[in-house]
Amino acid sequence: EEGEASVEIEREQAVRFIQDRIEKDAWLEEFFPKQMEVYHNAIEQTKEQLLKQINMI
Repeated sequence: EEGEASVEIEREQAVRFIQDRIEKDAWLEEFFPKQMEVYHNAIEQTKEQLLKQINMI
């Protein structure tokens, strides 16, 4: 699969991110939606696996 196109981040956006005026996940989802989808799926799978392990004990 091809990756996502590179993204030019404007100075103002970078400053707002550094100053915590933009949430990290919202910022990353805007610029890197495919990677964030994979990230969220992995987190959800891990959560499900942990819940299954807890219920098995």
